[in-house]
Amino acid sequence: MNLPTGPNDKYDPDNLSRVIMLLYGQMDHGGPFWCYVAIKPSQFEAFKAAEKAGSIDLYNFDAFGEVIVSAEGQTPPEEVTLKVAEMYGADASTFFQPIDPIAEITKKIDELKANDE
Repeated sequence: MNLPTGPNDKYDPDNLSRVIMLLYGQMDHGGPFWCYVAIKPSQFEAFKAAEKAGSIDLYNFDAFGEVIVSAEGQTPPEEVTLKVAEMYGADASTFFQPIDPIAEITKKIDELKANDE
């Protein structure tokens, strides 16, 4: 990952952005749930590894980022997805598209730097 880091770095990706992910799971009583989370870019690879291992703990999620919203059900209502996109300045039509989030964040930070010069 070729991203600057540090809490005092004006261009630190963790201060500027999040990777929005939609998770699905099963409640203790067996019913389905969905959950939007906001992953810190510096924690994206660790999150993906934990997700693959099945060790995501939504009750102790701070190391990865923030839980945005969750509810019981198969999928989030469209208005929830639109609100999440609005909260994070994202285009909801780009959700669920195959992208490299770290490359996208790096590109946006490079654009910010170029605008500041």
